Amino acid sequence: MLAAGLTLGQLASAQELLVHTFLESRPFQGLDMELDGRRIGRTGTQGQVSTALDSGSHTLRALRDAAELATYEFIVEQGESAEISLTFSDFQSAPAITIATFDSAEPGGPTGRIVGLVADMDDRPIADAVIRAPQSGAQVRSKPDGSYSLELPRGIHSLEISHPDFNTVSKDGLRVVANIGIAANIMMLRPLSATDEVGSDMDFSDVEEVMVMGAYKPGEDTADLEKFSVAITDAISIDDLLRFGDSDVAAALKRIVGVAVTGGKYANVRGLDGRYISSTLNGSLMPSTDPFRRDVQLDLFPAEILGGIEIQKSFTADLPGDTTGGIIRMTSRDLPEENEFGLSVSLGFVDGATGEDLLSYEGSDGDILGMDDGLRELPGGIRSNLSNGNFRFSICQFEGQSNCISQEEGAALAGQLPNIYNTTRESAGPDFGLAAKLGRRYERETGDFAFYSSLTYDQGYASRQEASFNDTDAVGTYDWDSFAVSLNGYLVAGWVSDNGWDVLSKTIILRDSEDRATYEVGFNKKDEVDETLTVLEWVERQFLGQQIDGSISLFGNHELRLRAGLSQTNRLSPDRREYQYRNNVFIASTLERSYSDLTEDGLDLGLDYEMPLQINDWLFTNLKFGVLSNTRDRDNELIRLGVLTRSGNDLDPSQDLETLLVAENFEADLYRLNTNKTTDTDSYEASQDTTAVYLSAETDLGTDLTVVTGVRMEDYSIDLNYPNASDEDVSAGSDRDSSETLPSLSVIYRFSDALQLRGGFARTVSRPNITELAASRFFDQEGRQYIGCPNCSDSDISNFDVRGEYYFGDQNSVSLAVFYKDISDPLERAVSDGSGSAVSALTFRNSESATVQGFELDASSRVLDGIDHVIDLSGNIAVIESEISLDEDGQRLEGRDSRELQGQSPFLANLQVAYDNYAWDAKLTFVANYFDDRIDAVARAPQEPIKESGRLDINVTAEKTLRNGSKFSLKLKNLLDEPIERTQGGRVIETYKKGMSLSLGYSLSF
Repeated sequence: MLAAGLTLGQLASAQELLVHTFLESRPFQGLDMELDGRRIGRTGTQGQVSTALDSGSHTLRALRDAAELATYEFIVEQGESAEISLTFSDFQSAPAITIATFDSAEPGGPTGRIVGLVADMDDRPIADAVIRAPQSGAQVRSKPDGSYSLELPRGIHSLEISHPDFNTVSKDGLRVVANIGIAANIMMLRPLSATDEVGSDMDFSDVEEVMVMGAYKPGEDTADLEKFSVAITDAISIDDLLRFGDSDVAAALKRIVGVAVTGGKYANVRGLDGRYISSTLNGSLMPSTDPFRRDVQLDLFPAEILGGIEIQKSFTADLPGDTTGGIIRMTSRDLPEENEFGLSVSLGFVDGATGEDLLSYEGSDGDILGMDDGLRELPGGIRSNLSNGNFRFSICQFEGQSNCISQEEGAALAGQLPNIYNTTRESAGPDFGLAAKLGRRYERETGDFAFYSSLTYDQGYASRQEASFNDTDAVGTYDWDSFAVSLNGYLVAGWVSDNGWDVLSKTIILRDSEDRATYEVGFNKKDEVDETLTVLEWVERQFLGQQIDGSISLFGNHELRLRAGLSQTNRLSPDRREYQYRNNVFIASTLERSYSDLTEDGLDLGLDYEMPLQINDWLFTNLKFGVLSNTRDRDNELIRLGVLTRSGNDLDPSQDLETLLVAENFEADLYRLNTNKTTDTDSYEASQDTTAVYLSAETDLGTDLTVVTGVRMEDYSIDLNYPNASDEDVSAGSDRDSSETLPSLSVIYRFSDALQLRGGFARTVSRPNITELAASRFFDQEGRQYIGCPNCSDSDISNFDVRGEYYFGDQNSVSLAVFYKDISDPLERAVSDGSGSAVSALTFRNSESATVQGFELDASSRVLDGIDHVIDLSGNIAVIESEISLDEDGQRLEGRDSRELQGQSPFLANLQVAYDNYAWDAKLTFVANYFDDRIDAVARAPQEPIKESGRLDINVTAEKTLRNGSKFSLKLKNLLDEPIERTQGGRVIETYKKGMSLSLGYSLSF
């Protein structure tokens, strides 16, 4: 909420007040407006409310769902009419407010503009049509493309559109408002001739000329959200998400200054990876769908369900205590302001993938929907023999041996496994997407009930092209192809009471599956043998969320907000198959079939109470108090199977695997099923509990200075249990309990309405997650082996931030931020201190200390501001420097005292150019993103760390809206198709390309 005031000069008695509201550039429908405590109406499709007005002092309030969004105080003199414009960037930040007053008896004053297109019923442009406003005498002619632009003084006007070949179109009662545009697209019909017969194809007797109306305010963006935030915040609106062509959160975040995305899924903010970043959805903490990481896989969240994204980079007391790099706050779509229904379809082409014969293998009938139909499940017979704590079994070696099964029983169990190992080739079709949405709002005497729902389906192919590797162990080429499906559903429903309370329910179902096949052909430098490696993998990820939140106004201006959320994430990877041939000979010990199933249930409860206090004329404070409880219960199951070659096996080992591993060869005891690959710590159960309480005060000392203070007290615990482990010390060593008190302070000084400086200090914490503490081994998506670190400890961080912001003009801004972070006991991936197969593995280790520092420059400007043509230019750069001081073990294993943090790029840059043609109702957007070289993984001395080479990514999107409200869209992505490279010591050890993509879309809304 923002209170503002304005005293106007001597002009004469007001007759009418017109309020015009916008949400960014669109009319803001559904706002309740109060004047001097009296409700004067709700904004409609044009975002307007009008009422009679007396002279004197007035207070205007804008409310949404009974919550106050803005208060504006103004004075008008005798005889004046007033027009007030409120432009919101979101529902939390203050709007930009302008006011204009007029003497209705005197002509002149500020003007507005009517723009649009004139076309026939077949949507062909009409040139030289005369668009005339009789009251003012102003007129223009339409251009060859049918466009026109007519500037008129504020007031009520009629409009006449004439052409000698068409019927005249007229429209009365058009209200032109100062500095606000009206879009009026016109369809004209030819007159019937004497030869036209009723009922013929030329019969237009039941068709009328059409004028499609709409208001607009060009170019509002998220600058207001950043300007009025009490912390250092960067944001992306839903319009930006759709405009940039970003299909999910991960793709969108890299547009924000100082943010990079690794692996296409994980955010890195100011050089800090997911260990230092929190993520929330509608205020509830997000669980991870990756058993190997603590951060959220952001590609799981499609743009279709989102209402916006915010990254707050400085810690405040209402945030989780591990918000060091920042917090990613995602909001889903809210209740609709009016009834809506829409359908959309897209078709895509990927260069080097679409139409090509890609690597594949035999799958299940449900793969097209992203759901394995049971083909890949662990067979029931094998599972029953692995139950009751027996996570492995063996074949009896002699008669009478106990705790084993017979060779015949083992062969029968092996025969239950689908004999699918060989790769095939499959022609890749085009990418395809389908989406539907439905929203309804019902007004009742005591409030409104509304709901919004959406359903989306997408499928597509991906291929690594020209892929090769040349590391210290091997050199060769490989094929890596995948087929992905996403199926998502969303429903929000709620009641908005006229009595100052509301309640909303949000249900989210997100499903994503990927079917990958990899085939490597190479030469092993150490063993001097030819090798082939085949990996077949199916991964399903699912997020289920049910959130309920409500708010109620108390004591006039206090607000109590409650929220509760249930969530479940699941990552299922059934029957992952991996095996090798060496010198064209199958090596049985390399075959592994793994069955991984991680499920995590979450419960979030939260309470926030806000109490504004006006101490005196120059001192105002807003007190906030909150309580949070977050519980995560995780169950991770991993079962690994292999085969053993028996002595006397005289089969030709060069045959394909489906020929070698037929049931008959198990029955003949040439191969045996091996369950000893599963270790006693592969499966685990864990619970993670966080409780927190915070208190903060946002205090305004006059109009120039704001001080925000806060403290957060947080208790955190992890209980880890290995059901298959006999040693209780293994579980006990991984348990954790900690309590922290985390203070924060930030100050904002406003030199003027356009210039402000903010700075802050905060203490945060970073804790080892469940996977890092687990005494288990696992492999990540790149095939790297990891070993847990039960003895890893927490990291304490001191954070310092300063940012200066300058807002000049309506659409121009520039900001410069400087930050410094001092980390004690930083935890990172590290080289393991092991032998044998563990020599090449990675683990986690606390180092001595680390620092991160840098600056961010962010700017946006409207370089062309015509009434029907607008060009916005925005860009940002970040320069980041980090250093981690290794402990004694790290120095010995890596052969250096210090290095950069992993995942941190020294230089990041973004550029966006957005062109809007309001007359044509068309948009064109150019987006470029660059990141510099960054460490991908550390390596054992004397090898250098493995780095991912920096690259430039350029995308272009275009959109055209037709008169019936439907839209055509075009997306061109990865236009440069620069190779993705990993280097070590300056030498390229892996490279591949992804291919340029093109997507065409069509959407229709009712």
